[in-house]
Amino acid sequence: MKLLKQIRNPQGLRMKFGLSLLGAGLLCSVVFLILYFLLDSVIIQLFDNAEFEQMHRAQLADSLQSYLDDEELTREDLRRLSGWEKHQPVLLLELYDGDKCIYSSKMDPIKKRIRRVYAGDPVFMADSDYAYEVLLDGQPVTAVIYTDFTYMYYALGTAVVFILSVGLFVVLFLFSTRKLIRYVCRLEEEVQILEGGNLEYEVSVQGNDELTDLARSMNRMRISLLEQMKKEQELQQANRQLITEMSHDLRTPLTGLMLYTEILRFHRYDTEEELQEYLEKIDVKAHHLKQLSDHLFEYAQEGKKVGRQEKRSFQEACREPLENMICELKARNFLVETDLQWRSYPVMVDRDPMDRIMENICSNIVKYAHPDAPVWIETSYSNKYCGLIFVNSVAKEDGQVESSGVGLESIRTLVKEMQGICTVEQTESAFEISVQFPIHYGTV
Repeated sequence: MKLLKQIRNPQGLRMKFGLSLLGAGLLCSVVFLILYFLLDSVIIQLFDNAEFEQMHRAQLADSLQSYLDDEELTREDLRRLSGWEKHQPVLLLELYDGDKCIYSSKMDPIKKRIRRVYAGDPVFMADSDYAYEVLLDGQPVTAVIYTDFTYMYYALGTAVVFILSVGLFVVLFLFSTRKLIRYVCRLEEEVQILEGGNLEYEVSVQGNDELTDLARSMNRMRISLLEQMKKEQELQQANRQLITEMSHDLRTPLTGLMLYTEILRFHRYDTEEELQEYLEKIDVKAHHLKQLSDHLFEYAQEGKKVGRQEKRSFQEACREPLENMICELKARNFLVETDLQWRSYPVMVDRDPMDRIMENICSNIVKYAHPDAPVWIETSYSNKYCGLIFVNSVAKEDGQVESSGVGLESIRTLVKEMQGICTVEQTESAFEISVQFPIHYGTV
């Protein structure tokens, strides 16, 4: 039962090809035997006709006469008749002059001599059906020709039957493997599609042999390459985004640093205390720039961001960066109004991202806010979050710097890294951004 099941549903190329060869071979052998026996019966029936055999012997006699005339043979050089015999289906040729045998194709196998008739030899009595009169050197002689024409027809018929059987074998084998060959051709076309770069194309899977396993492996490889390419693209995108954000964040403190140095250069301060305050802010900006460059270097070395989050109170985490932001806005002649009600809720934050968030918000206000309208800053609290809300009026579009969106994207990324929420709302006249951080209840 198991063998029959394997024959009905063969698995594996070896089994399929073996069964195809065996089946085609057996069927072709049967066909060959049937055709051969039909050929034998046809030849037997054909040669049972005496006229057919006599016609062939008469043609041989005519061919012999032509050879004798063309070669101008005499009684002394009858050995040359072997040249004619080589090309004729002759079993025995004898020439008689009366009752005397002057030539016989029976030869001594060692000396290759023509048998001659000596005194006392029995006289040969030729059958009239096999005897034909031919002219040798102008004299009539009797040619006795015994031949078998059937072997030519057997040889030719056998060759035709063999060729037909081989052709049938090829046709049967190709027919039995047509699905397999068609599937191989289809796989070739699909591999060319994959080579063209279309990895989304799914290789067709059919059957239960090695080609099926190959198709499944190609699909697994295709999916693996797609996932790898997707990961590489995501990594490249993350790298580009990080570089863009870091470049933007580096430029933001540099702008503030240039502002404070300009204030000092043109002596836009009234007291020595203001001078020291600006110098301290320059020092803070310089240290912030160094921290950003250090983080960028660490990312280049390790391939990932290094987080330094720690639990701190919300007031401690946001107050100093916010004060620096307000000071810079005032230095740029912006009017700032605040409603800051600090509470000591614990949050998990990193000081450097907090500085970058405030600097990006400040940069966004400087670029796009109306300079004559006040900037509103307030704290906000809920059961799970605490944060800051910034509201500013929007300047008219004329002369407004086109936004690249890098600053806002950087803010969202930094807030998200600290499990916070960043929301932005904008109308024709106002812009509002809110940054909220989750409260980690417990002691700070």
